Amino acid sequence: MFLLLKEKIADSISRATGVGREEAERSIGLPRGRFGDVSSSICFSLAKKEGKNPAELARSVAGAMQLPDWVDFAKAEGPYVNFTLSDSFFTALVAKVNSEKERYGRGVKKKTQTIVEFPSVNPNKPWHIGHLRNALLGDAVARILEFYGEKVERMDYIDDLGLQVAQSFWGYLNLGKKPAGKFDLWLGGEYVEVSKRFETDKAVQEQVRGLLKKMEHGDSGEARECRKLVENCVAAQYETAFKFGIYHDLLIFESDIVRTIFAEGMELLKNSKAIVKETEGKNKGCWVAKMTSEEFASMESPDKILIRSDGTATYTGKDVIFQMWKYGILKNDFGYSKFMHQPNGHDCHMSSHNGAKGSFGHADRVVNVIGIEQAYPQKVISEILLSMGYARQAQSSVHLAYEHVGLQDAKFSGRQGTWMGFTADELYTEGLIRAEAKIKPEVEGADRGRIASIVAPAAIRFSFLKVTPEKKITFKWDDALSMEGDSAPYAMYAHARACKILAKAGDGINAAGAAPKSGGGGAAGADDAAAEGAAAQLSNLSLLEKELLKKIMIFDSIIDEAARQMRPHVVAEYCLELATAYNKFYNSCPVLACEDGSVRAMRLSINSAALVAMKNSLAAIGIDAPEKM
Repeated sequence: MFLLLKEKIADSISRATGVGREEAERSIGLPRGRFGDVSSSICFSLAKKEGKNPAELARSVAGAMQLPDWVDFAKAEGPYVNFTLSDSFFTALVAKVNSEKERYGRGVKKKTQTIVEFPSVNPNKPWHIGHLRNALLGDAVARILEFYGEKVERMDYIDDLGLQVAQSFWGYLNLGKKPAGKFDLWLGGEYVEVSKRFETDKAVQEQVRGLLKKMEHGDSGEARECRKLVENCVAAQYETAFKFGIYHDLLIFESDIVRTIFAEGMELLKNSKAIVKETEGKNKGCWVAKMTSEEFASMESPDKILIRSDGTATYTGKDVIFQMWKYGILKNDFGYSKFMHQPNGHDCHMSSHNGAKGSFGHADRVVNVIGIEQAYPQKVISEILLSMGYARQAQSSVHLAYEHVGLQDAKFSGRQGTWMGFTADELYTEGLIRAEAKIKPEVEGADRGRIASIVAPAAIRFSFLKVTPEKKITFKWDDALSMEGDSAPYAMYAHARACKILAKAGDGINAAGAAPKSGGGGAAGADDAAAEGAAAQLSNLSLLEKELLKKIMIFDSIIDEAARQMRPHVVAEYCLELATAYNKFYNSCPVLACEDGSVRAMRLSINSAALVAMKNSLAAIGIDAPEKM
């Protein structure tokens, strides 16, 4: 609703000042304090252009504007032009929210197809909390883009030809231990043992490298057996993912990239002259991408090897060709088969040498969720696409970088096994214990476990998402499960409060103060109460009522900003601000206890709208909002 309001006000500013509508729209926001409901800073830029005092310009603009619908009046406050919204606007807002319900704030369907690749964890160990940050970030971005109206394909890159996997496969074949417990955890323990032998035992080194060569030959028995090992590990990793509400559409295996699309991709790269074969120097015999643009000028060795002198491909070489496939640049395609059916009701597929045809890829934009330390290789990929003549694809390649996450006094290394005791599974289990301990004693039986299973993953998810991706995180349980603010439980509890009011209204008091039309309580009665409230006329609003409504109003612009910037923390911050605004309303504006029937109806409608906005904003970042806590 705020996006539409901004368009209306921007049109009026544009007509009054002569500035472009886009510039006028960028100047519009919410003012601080009690200076109107919406504000424009357009007079700052006008003052620079015209050499005039911005405060004088603001008075002139406010007086010259033809006010749009929903705006009662405009007034200059210093250099700002502030707008006061009409009661009819807030009435229309609440009616819209309460009628659209789960559709409120969603963007219109767009033709844009976006691939989000995450978390690409090596398939020989369980996820630790560093991997979890990647997965939660990728999942939240995918959810926000879908909420925004885009078509999203969630993709996972499975590095089944890496040295780590070869070491784990060697251990699986030679250590004589049978899998026990959760497979990824067992395999990770094996990897720690093998990696120590690999560092000191030359015979083990030779055997592992020999295995790796056989794995690279897709038709060998070793390759097929290793593929099954990897699939079992990924399936176990996804058991962890499901606990946190993380799902995928497609897994692409590195071995399938090498067998299916790599040759075509390399041929395109060579023919386009995007890479050259060095004939002398330290890179003699290698195929190299020459990085000549300004952003690489300060680097001592900016050129990137894609194919080594022995003919093997580097990680970046494979990544470039995979990126080309994502955009539909290559003619060849993978076969696909079903990997598993997921708890969200959707199948996850995987690339398969003998699979059927599919319709994956062909993206308009690609978002790779990879650690901040991979900034250089990701820039190289975009630069190569640009040099090949694929400017649009280069500009649409997004590296969503993130910093590390850890616990206090804990660091993680896959090879050294320091992730043991700090896996995502263990974090989840600890969360269940701590969340249930905080549930009120009057909540009994199965409800305690059910609520804990919602709150624990939400608390962890929110703790990771509320921080900008570029910042490091030190995870702290006291902060994650706090009921005082800046946490998922705080936002979720505000939603539960709104549900409680609506449930009580449905049990015997509708918006007009009479028995509900359905004659019953529970969901039916609550729906009747909400319907009555949706039609209530809003007038003589208090400051707290208005502040809550303005927070509800801006939800569509929050989704718009988060989707364009791919920053889930924007939505997380909004959830907290909305919860705070609702709590102030809840504590100071009695709803069901209000004796004035018209005021009760108005406040019930506001409560219903707040509930919708809280539920939808939490859902946009993957958090379920329980009705009771």
